[in-house]
Amino acid sequence: MRTLLSQFCESFESVLRPILEPLNGAAQAFEDSQIELGGREVRAGLLDLRHQVEGLVQKVVDQQAYVLLFGPLKSGKSTLMNALSSTYVSEVSSLPAYPCMVYLSHAEEREFDVTRYNGRTERFSDPASLYMYINRAHVELAERLRAAEARSEEFEPSMHYPEAIRKVDVRLPAGDLARSGAVLVDTPGLYSRMKFGYDRMTREFRDSASCAIFIVKSDNLFLEQVFEEFEDLLQLFSRIFLVVNLDSSKTDLAHDGSLIPSLEREDPLALIDAFENLAMSAPLKTAAEEGRLRIYPIDLLKAASSRLKGSTSEDQASSRANFDVFLRDLTEYLNSTDYLVAFLGDSLRRASHLMDETADILEHEQVKALRDGAEKLEQERQDSQRRRHAVGRLVGYDWRQAFLDLEDKLSPSIRERAKAASAATERDLDSILNRWFQCDDSLQTLVTDQLTPAFAKYQDTLTRFVQQTLSEEVLAGTAGVMLPTAVSADLYAAGVDLSAIGRDALGTLGREIPYKNVGDPLEAATIPIKRRLIDWFLLRSTSKVRNQILGDTGQPSLRIPVEVKNKRIGAEGRDVMRQELDRFKGRFFHETVVRAHRHVVGEYGSSAVTNMETALKTRDTELDSQLTQIVSDLMEHRKVLAHLGTLSSQLESAIHGIEGLTEQYSDTEPTMLIQPAPPMERPMDPAPTEQELESVESLELESDTEETVDAPSETI
Repeated sequence: MRTLLSQFCESFESVLRPILEPLNGAAQAFEDSQIELGGREVRAGLLDLRHQVEGLVQKVVDQQAYVLLFGPLKSGKSTLMNALSSTYVSEVSSLPAYPCMVYLSHAEEREFDVTRYNGRTERFSDPASLYMYINRAHVELAERLRAAEARSEEFEPSMHYPEAIRKVDVRLPAGDLARSGAVLVDTPGLYSRMKFGYDRMTREFRDSASCAIFIVKSDNLFLEQVFEEFEDLLQLFSRIFLVVNLDSSKTDLAHDGSLIPSLEREDPLALIDAFENLAMSAPLKTAAEEGRLRIYPIDLLKAASSRLKGSTSEDQASSRANFDVFLRDLTEYLNSTDYLVAFLGDSLRRASHLMDETADILEHEQVKALRDGAEKLEQERQDSQRRRHAVGRLVGYDWRQAFLDLEDKLSPSIRERAKAASAATERDLDSILNRWFQCDDSLQTLVTDQLTPAFAKYQDTLTRFVQQTLSEEVLAGTAGVMLPTAVSADLYAAGVDLSAIGRDALGTLGREIPYKNVGDPLEAATIPIKRRLIDWFLLRSTSKVRNQILGDTGQPSLRIPVEVKNKRIGAEGRDVMRQELDRFKGRFFHETVVRAHRHVVGEYGSSAVTNMETALKTRDTELDSQLTQIVSDLMEHRKVLAHLGTLSSQLESAIHGIEGLTEQYSDTEPTMLIQPAPPMERPMDPAPTEQELESVESLELESDTEETVDAPSETI
């Protein structure tokens, strides 16, 4: 029969289950990221939420009655589980005191599933292998815990050790559990060093409709510290059963030295009365008066033995009777409408709280940092693309022509400096020639030692002038070229320093200036020589006389006295020599100017163009690599943000669904939950036509024949 409760469970699942995939997807996206996204806390939170939502959904879908067992270590929790399930669950009692939840339920075959904080699960087929595995895991967990303590950090397994075990599901044949559908939950022992397990349990079962059983040995009943944590649990559960684990075999010493049965064997109720009147705190007493707390003195060892044997001996009768009373009250509560109302209302509140926690984690500072990082990367991506486009345009620009234009730009300045250098050299040449006529130096000395160095000096001076002019232009900051505004903007965008390129190109000049060989500015054959009368009589030719005075034409190295120069060369010869020098000078000066200009500026331009091409190629490679990395990082951010966006959308839908269920079921009468549910409303169709209405009247509605189990049965 389909009841209102089963209808609620189906609706609850349809609202919450869709959020599991985006929770897992977002957590996995953080895990799979190729870069460090700084979302360690967020991922841990997402995994924790997935685990809690999944557990809540499964609990509601299966209409499971969780029965939580908690208390100090060695208080008898495992023994109580044996008694409740009427099965020897050594698989639970043999587990080390690992701070995790152990869920015990019925199954036809033995199954042991270990779930870690990172969501990974592993199945074991036998208790021995499970025990060995958890024992090793316990050692590793203890080491991680000590490491966190050494760093003065509060240990959080989802962050410090995601491989830590979160829960163990033990499923085995247990008839009583099969009939009731109850799940026994063994919680971490209180007051253990690894207290985080207990703290997490209180978070996970907040707003749970589960009832709880607190087990305490009679020896510890009057210890105040035992109930420090217990009072916190009063706020978590609508019903708590306090089981005082008796040792009915204990004896006391009589006044005559004999051993007599102890009070907890002879009159356990007197022990409970003493606790209620003398040691119970105000919160516990209030809970007891309200009926939310019930106390049962039971010898759990004997009760479990009786339940497993299926028979009651005289020695075990009292313990079995007390256990049966406890079991009856527990079963009645799980079968009551009060429990069903609590089951429904607390499930909705728990779902609402989990959705609030999901919303909080979506606004976590690490998520905000992730969004900011994505925005920053997007800006960097656009900037890098803009820079690459600028580099592409610069590569296509005619840089050779731009630097060739520099020759025309520098020509006026170079001509002015050449004119000044020419005038100074002309004066030097006149002085050299005049001095030669006033000394006995040979013509070769005049040419080699004085005239040629003067022309070489002019060549060097002019070349230096050209270099200086070029340097002044280059060092002005634009590498000496005039560029369109758009090209200058591209250089700035690409991050290419034109001035640096100019300086580097300039630095390659001046070390080896390829001077032209000056040659002979004055040849002996061009110098007129006056023949004496005897030269005429002896028929000596002018060339022969010239050789006698100057020396061999190819090497005129004869010293020439001043009086010979004045008589045999004279003023006319001096004028001829000056004219020859003027012709050589004019040609040499022009060639030197052209050569120096073209060489220096041309070499600079070629070097600058090469440097520019290299710089653009290098910059393009850098930007390409940079852009690739930025895009890769951006994609990693966007992948995670896309999953978070999907989670956000699904969260909004889930919140709306939970609000709708709350509004729909909040005022439901308890008895209505187990009544047949009305047919589910179908989506509204378009208004039918009159013909369709007539045809509908002839149709017969078929009743829903689906049957479901709606509430736990009468016993555990």
